[in-house]
Amino acid sequence: MRLLALLCLLPLFAAPAQAERFSFVAFGDMPYCIPSAPNLCPDEEGRVARLMGTINRAQPAFSIFLGDTKGGSEICSDDRLLRAFTWMSLAAHPLIYTPGDNEWTDCWQTRAGRFDANERLALLRARFFPDDQSLGRRPMRLTRQADTDPAMRLYVENARWERDGVVFVTAHVPGSNNNRPTVPGEAPVIAPPASAAAEYAARNAANIAWINAAFVRALESGAPAMVINLQADLFYRERCGRGYGSGYTDTIAAIGAGARAFGKPVLLLNGDSHFFLDDRPIPAAPNLRRIMVPGEQDIRAVLIAVDTEAAEPFTPSLIGEADRVAAPGCG
Repeated sequence: MRLLALLCLLPLFAAPAQAERFSFVAFGDMPYCIPSAPNLCPDEEGRVARLMGTINRAQPAFSIFLGDTKGGSEICSDDRLLRAFTWMSLAAHPLIYTPGDNEWTDCWQTRAGRFDANERLALLRARFFPDDQSLGRRPMRLTRQADTDPAMRLYVENARWERDGVVFVTAHVPGSNNNRPTVPGEAPVIAPPASAAAEYAARNAANIAWINAAFVRALESGAPAMVINLQADLFYRERCGRGYGSGYTDTIAAIGAGARAFGKPVLLLNGDSHFFLDDRPIPAAPNLRRIMVPGEQDIRAVLIAVDTEAAEPFTPSLIGEADRVAAPGCG
């Protein structure tokens, strides 16, 4: 009888491990208030607050905000840049944020108040990234690039974390050509103050090092998949046949080379162009899938279910109010 009991228990010990499953949310580019119609701003903020309620009900492991906490034509004052704390604090889970162009790179423009972009970035870093914790009501610990190398101490916004073996990384790559002045032949021309070129060069080098380090971590840990999060639509020029891309060349090359070496599924998440898109933008790296989240007037988020044992581990679905859905385009 004792032997029979032991034999009955054997299948329990021999059973293969269950597939790891969880979900997370990606969203960005909201709320966009219009300075010419300030009376509508509370409505836009209310739409984002309602979306946060929808996200909370989905009970994700965490959410990732892919930059642009305000519209490009809104003034870059302290209160506008810090407004995001109001709705980010509604997250009942960890919330990770990576900055976009509207928060700082474009702040030198007249429409945004002619602020010093570098000073605005310093404000973001001090207020949104003061330690190794995420945002949200239940923050989680993140590995910050600033804490891994004294030479990278400035880049507190670049983060890495893991969930069920999957490696997640944020890289601070915003729109408006990554704060790099455009080169001849690119349009529209972006000519930020002279300090932008040096800022771009230093941060770009840090981003590439951080992306490469994330791929190394994924390879060494035997990660089943990897997720890269940034703001800019890196492939706008390739998709639309116009625009600029000189500020993204190094990032695309690093992601493509890393994905090929990794060999397993890599998901790239970005915002910037304000409509949902699911594609594979680098033919030489077919294991790289890109999902672009909606934004601006399309106040929806992308809920991504993860099954680490599936051939395609990422299954996206849109959540939120589908009242102002944006069509794909090259506007």
